[in-house]
Amino acid sequence: MKRYIAIILIAIPFIFNACTEEIHIDLDNTYDRIVIEGYFTDEYKTHQVKITKSADYFSNTPAPAITGATVTIGDGINTFNLIEIEDGVYETDTMSGIPGNIYTLNADIDGTIYTATSYMFSCPPIDSIGFARNIWDDKWIDVLIYAQEPGDEINHYAWKAYKNDTLVTDTLREVQFSDDVFINGSYVNGVEVQYVQAEIGDTIMLEMHSITEDYYDYMLKVMLETDWNGGPFDGPPANFGGNISNEALGFFAVYSVQQQTGIIPIDIPDAYED
Repeated sequence: MKRYIAIILIAIPFIFNACTEEIHIDLDNTYDRIVIEGYFTDEYKTHQVKITKSADYFSNTPAPAITGATVTIGDGINTFNLIEIEDGVYETDTMSGIPGNIYTLNADIDGTIYTATSYMFSCPPIDSIGFARNIWDDKWIDVLIYAQEPGDEINHYAWKAYKNDTLVTDTLREVQFSDDVFINGSYVNGVEVQYVQAEIGDTIMLEMHSITEDYYDYMLKVMLETDWNGGPFDGPPANFGGNISNEALGFFAVYSVQQQTGIIPIDIPDAYED
């Protein structure tokens, strides 16, 4: 019996090696799509709109920039012209939006007009922020928020974090976002909304965005197609529309912002510690 087992064990590596085969899949090229990514907030600063063409799925070159477009943002009364500061990147003068207004983006690209419209919600102020050690990895610090959530409507929020004046959540996978279904109208008393790798004495600034529902849905779709994809029952990756007209890809995001700063103390409690 031992002799038979030895023969079987020796044969297994040869079986697996024999089944290894490199497969090449030729994918069709798709037609170019316009991609418009922009934002407009109530912060007093310049605001940008980036316009490119889409690229094939396995393309390893940067997306081609769209130059020479005429880009404006308007509130129904005033129209603000954007200047192309580099290929495909268009920027406003230093200015700020007003919560409660509706803003419309217009981009004229070779005679075709692409538009997007979005409402700017008010963002509730942050009373303060706190910190707790992450229960999974003590190198990470949870950022806790203390604020009154308004109860007059369903709201959607996104949170970014800065460490010592440097943005440390600079990709969508690092941005935390949520609706207020479970906290609508409640006082948010130390809920974890971000986490950072930081040390005692670091200055952390939490930035909260009051975003629209369609932008929340858009970010959710992006994550479902990227970081939250890859299971055996997931479908193939696919493009999905944002809020830009004429079948363009991307999103014009309009939101208001609140910020609050804190310094990580020596006595950081563990997360969920009473």
